Amino acid sequence: MPYQIFARKYRPQLFDEVLGQEVVVQTLKNTIELKRVHQAYLFCGARGVGKTSLARILAKCLNCEKGATVNACQTCPSCRGITDGSSLDVLEIDGASNTGVDDVRELREQVKYLPATGQYKIYIIDEVHMLSTSAFNALLKTLEEPPPHILFIFATTEPHKIPITILSRCQRFDFRRMSVNELVSHLQKILEQERLKLETEILNLIARSADGSVRDSLSLLDQIISFCGSNPSPEQARELLGLADQSLLADMMDVLLNSDTSGALKLAQRAYEKGCDLKIFSEGVLESLHSLLLFSEGGTLDLTGSEREQFEKWKTQTDTGRLLILFQILARGIEEMARSEFPRLVFDTTLIKMIRSKEYLLIPEILEKLNGAEKAPNQENSKKNVPPTKQENSLWGEFVRKVCESKPQVGSILEHAVPIQMAEGMIKVGFEPKSLYADMLKDRIESLKQVAKEYFKKEIRFEIESVSVRDSQGVTALEMRQREETKKTEETRARAMAHPMIQKAQEILGAVVKEVKEIK
Repeated sequence: MPYQIFARKYRPQLFDEVLGQEVVVQTLKNTIELKRVHQAYLFCGARGVGKTSLARILAKCLNCEKGATVNACQTCPSCRGITDGSSLDVLEIDGASNTGVDDVRELREQVKYLPATGQYKIYIIDEVHMLSTSAFNALLKTLEEPPPHILFIFATTEPHKIPITILSRCQRFDFRRMSVNELVSHLQKILEQERLKLETEILNLIARSADGSVRDSLSLLDQIISFCGSNPSPEQARELLGLADQSLLADMMDVLLNSDTSGALKLAQRAYEKGCDLKIFSEGVLESLHSLLLFSEGGTLDLTGSEREQFEKWKTQTDTGRLLILFQILARGIEEMARSEFPRLVFDTTLIKMIRSKEYLLIPEILEKLNGAEKAPNQENSKKNVPPTKQENSLWGEFVRKVCESKPQVGSILEHAVPIQMAEGMIKVGFEPKSLYADMLKDRIESLKQVAKEYFKKEIRFEIESVSVRDSQGVTALEMRQREETKKTEETRARAMAHPMIQKAQEILGAVVKEVKEIK
C-alpha cells in the first residue's frame, strides 16, 4: 500500500475529530439537527485550520444514506464517495483555476439538475476570493435564489476580497488558528498512533513554525521524520526548519540586555562561522524581543516552564521603553540587511546601535531630570519665572512641532508661547502681557491636552500665565526668537549675495537682488 502523508492520513472525517473549532462545529451540528440548512456558507480562516475538511464533513452529514445526521456513517456509497473525491453530488472547485465568468456560467447550467443519489447537490469552492468580478456577478443571482437541492460552501483565506453582495448572502464562520499547546498535544497523539517518539522541544519548534496551521504542523512532522529518522535531535530540527540556534539566541539576548558590545560582536562572529543565515538569526532575536515585550506588558504567550523562567530573568534586566528602542533599531537593521550586499557589516553595526541605545534618554526621563533640577535646594528663586534651559527648549520645540502637525491651528498659537515650567504631569506656558493668544489657547486647551497625551503618553495639565521671560539684558524669549530668525535671514542673504554667480548675474542684468530664500 503506498505511503500516505500525515496531513491526509489524519484528516478529520467527523465533526468530533475537528481540532479547535468548537464554535463552528456546534453551530453546524445545530443547523442539521434543527433542519435549518442555509443556502450558502462561507468558511474563513488561515491556511490549514480545517475549512475544506469541515466542508466535506458537512456534505457527508447532509447526504448520508441514513439521512441528515451529525454523525455520518462513513460506510455508505455517498460517504465513501465524498471521502475519496468521487461523489457526483459533491463537487470541489478550485477558485484559483476557475476564475472566469464562463466557468460560473457552466456552473449555473449544472445547478438545474437534481442530485444523483443524495439530498443535496453541494458545491465546495476553495479560495473563492480568486474569482473575477464578472464571475462573482454571474454567481450572484444563483446564490440569491438557488434551487432547494443546491448548497454552496465557500472557503477563503482572504474574505476582505469578496464583494459585499456575496458576503451578505452567506452565513460566515471564522476559523481560528491553533495555539502552540493545542498543536503539540495533537502531534503527540499522532506519534502515539505511529509508535514514534520525539522530544517535546522538537514538537514545540514544529508548532511554532506552523503558525497555527494543523496541516503545516503535520507536514513539518512528516518532513523531520523523513530527514532525521525516528530519533532526531533539536539541532537537526532547527536546521531543517530554518530556525536560529536557541542557545545562541538566548546568549545574544543576554549580552544585548547587559549592554555587552564585545560579547555581542563575538556571538555574531560565532553565528557567522557556524554558517547561520544572519537575516534568519536577526529575525529570531527580533521575535525574542517581541515576546519579551508582550511578557513584560502582561500579554498572552505560549511558553514552556524553562522559557518562562528565562523571560522572568530578562524582564528584571530592562524596561519596556528600552525594549521598544531595541525592537525598532533591529527591525530597521533587518530591512537594511535585505537590501545590502554586505549583510554582515549591517548586522554588526546594528548590534552596536542597539547596545549604545542605552545612552538614549526617553521623554519621561527627560521630564524627571528637568523636574529634579527645578527642585534643587540651591535655587532660591525656583518659584520665579526663569529663562528656559536648553533641554527644556529642545523638548518644547519638539512638542510644538508635533502640535503643528496634528492640530495646525493650536500649533500656530503655541508658537507664540514660551515654556516657564515643565514638571511631572504639568506644563506652564507664558504669553506676552495683553497677548490675544492666551485667550485663544484657553478656548482650544482640550485639543492641546489630547495631543500632549499622545506625545508624552500621560495626562498633562496646562497652566497659562501672562509673563515676560527676560534674559540678563531684559530681552524676552519671544523677542530673542524673532531676533534669531531675523539674524538667520540676514546671514542667508549675505551668503547668497557673496556668491560669484549672484554677483555676475547682477552685473550682466544690471539688477539688484531684493529677496533671498533658503531652499532645504
